[in-house]
Amino acid sequence: MTLSIVASFVILGILLLLIEIFIVPGFIVGIVGVVMVGVGVYFTYIDYGMLHGNILLALIIAIMTVIIVYAFRNGAWDMFSNKETITGKANDIGKLEVQVGDTGKTISAIRPSGIARVKSQRIEVHSEGNFIPSGVEIEVEKIDNNKIYIKIINQ
Repeated sequence: MTLSIVASFVILGILLLLIEIFIVPGFIVGIVGVVMVGVGVYFTYIDYGMLHGNILLALIIAIMTVIIVYAFRNGAWDMFSNKETITGKANDIGKLEVQVGDTGKTISAIRPSGIARVKSQRIEVHSEGNFIPSGVEIEVEKIDNNKIYIKIINQ
């Protein structure tokens, strides 16, 4: 195989690895890049001997090391991280003033869990498997293991 074809495999493989690292996260582009670099190194060993194969392999390792170190220092990995924070919370029964028999209104549909307002507190509530639409008057039926179970008030 000619030197230009081997160089093309290696350069295209390294470019695909760069695309994998900086632009398109996933495995397909990176795997294709690794395979292309591997084919280039393999044919260098076969066609040009051990010395040239070792030089090319060392050069590829050095280039990829520099790229990865640069990516970590430059903050390229930050574009893959999730910057959202969770603002939801579980009911803390000790802080709630809700008791069995209290009434309120559903804020969201309860299927079988959702949000309701009871005694001016927004809380997570559960039904006994029944669907309860939003905006319905409800009553606290029982409190069990930090779960507040409700039922519809029959009107």
